[in-house]
Amino acid sequence: MTEPTSEFSQENVLNSIAHEIRQPLSAIESIAYYLSLVLPEDENHREQLSRVQQLVEQSNWILSNGLVLSSSQPPAPQAIDLEDLITQTITTRSPAMDPPMNFGPAPDLPLVHLDPGLGRALIENIFGLFRQLATTAHPMTVRTTAANMVVLEVSTSAPGYRSILALPPGSALSLDCAQRIAMLHGGSCTHSIDPASGIRLRVMLP
Repeated sequence: MTEPTSEFSQENVLNSIAHEIRQPLSAIESIAYYLSLVLPEDENHREQLSRVQQLVEQSNWILSNGLVLSSSQPPAPQAIDLEDLITQTITTRSPAMDPPMNFGPAPDLPLVHLDPGLGRALIENIFGLFRQLATTAHPMTVRTTAANMVVLEVSTSAPGYRSILALPPGSALSLDCAQRIAMLHGGSCTHSIDPASGIRLRVMLP
């Protein structure tokens, strides 16, 4: 039996699947937006349409993380300003779409050696996870510090979560994806989940 050609490699198949799935997701999002314009002002309508938009975003987030995990492309690290990368990710979204966020960058943070595409994927992935966990009462907190490595810490004090199994769908994939990106660059990614103090993710990058 001959080996399958690279055209049908697992990575290419997954990329094709993600591309095909994103088209109906985009259509669903457009329909939800249209309905928000034409339906009468009703709290139940708005709540359900907002939920549809959140589910579309969650689905795209899961697909993106799956593609990163399946990719065999080696990273091409460059000197990157992590604070700029975080700020760009924050400012590309409407504040109305997110729970409150506290961002505390360290002064004179050193540059990190990070593949630009994987760096964006890492930040968007982590923020995608914590957007689903944080609330108005328990905002997302983002901090950077520098020691031997640059440290990115994201947390929320939202209570009640006891393990990964209690987190929203796609969370385990998200944590695996963040860990893979960090390790590809010679760093690390750890997390802690406590029902009283909340969830904390710590990424260390060279």
